[in-house]
Amino acid sequence: MVSHDGSALRRRAEKTLRKQVVRSQGKPNALSPVAMQQVLHELRVHQIELEMQNEELRRTQVAQEALQARYFDLFDLAPVGYCTVNQQGLIQQANLATAALLGTGRAALAKQPISRFILKEDQDIFYLHRQQLLATGNPQSCELRMKKKTARNSSRIWSSASRRRQTACPCSASC
Repeated sequence: MVSHDGSALRRRAEKTLRKQVVRSQGKPNALSPVAMQQVLHELRVHQIELEMQNEELRRTQVAQEALQARYFDLFDLAPVGYCTVNQQGLIQQANLATAALLGTGRAALAKQPISRFILKEDQDIFYLHRQQLLATGNPQSCELRMKKKTARNSSRIWSSASRRRQTACPCSASC
């Protein structure tokens, strides 16, 4: 089935072809037999090129899906909590272990300040750690105590935070 974008492309191509026929004084047979053979050859070559490109796109898609499945296994199913944090300190992604350790759903963690989950006494450590990363661009590492929200109270979790500028902040937390 042709997609909406494909049908629009086809309409544009047909419109261009009609203009070319008009330019040749409305004589679609104005081409000599040799010229027709050349056009037919070019069309066949172009068709084969498109089929090859399509096959390459399919191989790339399969490879991308395999990488995505591997990423899911490595990140989401890791037994250790990982999260990525942007330069403003907002959580971009968190794996299942992080959500469980912090006692919060994964969706609820997105766009939340990571500092919300760091004990007040360790906020300065995190701030200085982040400033050092932004100033030098060098990988940084520190240990922080984090808060786990439960229905009755807050409990503490020790975590090791490793930060690199390129990948935001993979933070690993363990009990």
